[in-house]
Amino acid sequence: MSESLLPVSPEAVSSSPSAPAPMAAPLTALAPVSRRKSSWLQIAALSVAGIVVASGGAILGVYSSWKSGEQIARGVSVQGQDLSGLTKIEANALLQKKFGYMSIDVQTPEHSYRVPLSALGGVPQISRSVENAYWYGRAGSLPDNVVRVLVRPAPQPLNLSIAWSKGEMRRTMAVLNRKYRTPGQDARLVFADGGLQVVGGIQGRALNVGATLQRLQQQYRPELASFKAVTIATSPRVTAADLAGTDTKLGEYQTRFDSDLRGRTRNIHVASQAIDGSVLMPGETLSFNRKTGQRTWEKGYRMAHIFETKPGAEKAEVVDGLAGGTCQVSSTLFNAVRKTNKANGRQLKIVERETHSLPVTYVPSGLDATVAWPDRDFKFRNDFAFPIYVRTAVKGNRLTIGIWGRLPNGTNLPSSTRLATQKPQDM
Repeated sequence: MSESLLPVSPEAVSSSPSAPAPMAAPLTALAPVSRRKSSWLQIAALSVAGIVVASGGAILGVYSSWKSGEQIARGVSVQGQDLSGLTKIEANALLQKKFGYMSIDVQTPEHSYRVPLSALGGVPQISRSVENAYWYGRAGSLPDNVVRVLVRPAPQPLNLSIAWSKGEMRRTMAVLNRKYRTPGQDARLVFADGGLQVVGGIQGRALNVGATLQRLQQQYRPELASFKAVTIATSPRVTAADLAGTDTKLGEYQTRFDSDLRGRTRNIHVASQAIDGSVLMPGETLSFNRKTGQRTWEKGYRMAHIFETKPGAEKAEVVDGLAGGTCQVSSTLFNAVRKTNKANGRQLKIVERETHSLPVTYVPSGLDATVAWPDRDFKFRNDFAFPIYVRTAVKGNRLTIGIWGRLPNGTNLPSSTRLATQKPQDM
């Protein structure tokens, strides 16, 4: 007989002694425990958040209070000077005391010059540096500022900038250059060992003002005690090569005197020796008075006849005076210049000349050149393109003065000039 499957009611299952215990009951019992644990976690999280918010609020309060105050942040320094906690007024006073009156040594290979920075146009920007220090931690974003000032303060070194006045710099450096500069010495012709010789030129020195100022601005720091100026060597205007050439007589004149007049003869010797070997570079002027100087007894001058116009007198008269006869030398030189100009197209410019108040016997009338220390002088200028020099010779009762030129090789003179073959010292 077949059995049919019948549905089983829940009551039958639960009341059956052999049925297993249902699973729904334990799950229902655990639900309140899980909810209690979640509540505690939430409370803890809220507490932590509250603490963080409270701490953050306190930090922001501290920062806000500091920001609205006058103190500079911790760790801020200007050029190594700590400004932590100072007000702007205090920081200005401190930096002014330390950096307001600085000096620097300008060094050259030969000298060192101590110069105030202000004289070189350098002005420390103290107020600007203090402002930069004050605004550190105040400018920028809030989170960054809070970290810089309160959370992780770190040393913050700032530089002290210098403003430069170029005009003041150049004026002061020009003064230093005048102290330092040594002009080059031109090569020159001199008489030595009986002949004409060339003495080589010597280089001079100077500051390169522009390069020195540029170096100063590039290298300067407030702690810099000295810096090296840029110097240059200056070349002489005339070199030994410029004086190479052929010695040529350009003009000559001779006068006679009474060699029995011992005082006058001696004076002619002394004055002619004073101008012998005088060299004139192109453009230079020879002054007879400057070459001889004041005619004194100590220099070897003696008493002889001179022309003198006494106070109130209309005419000069012949009297004895010191250095009589000197005018014969100046007059002979004047006529040698005339001869040179006649042969070479007036290349020697007469700058100053006066005639005597009475006629003289040693040159034609009107061709004399009187001199008297220090008022009356005879001067002429060399307008040749090459050096010239004066040679004098006194033999017996004759005074001869020649004008010679050191002509560069290849120089052409007018055809009327007769080139001398003898040496100048053999006049």
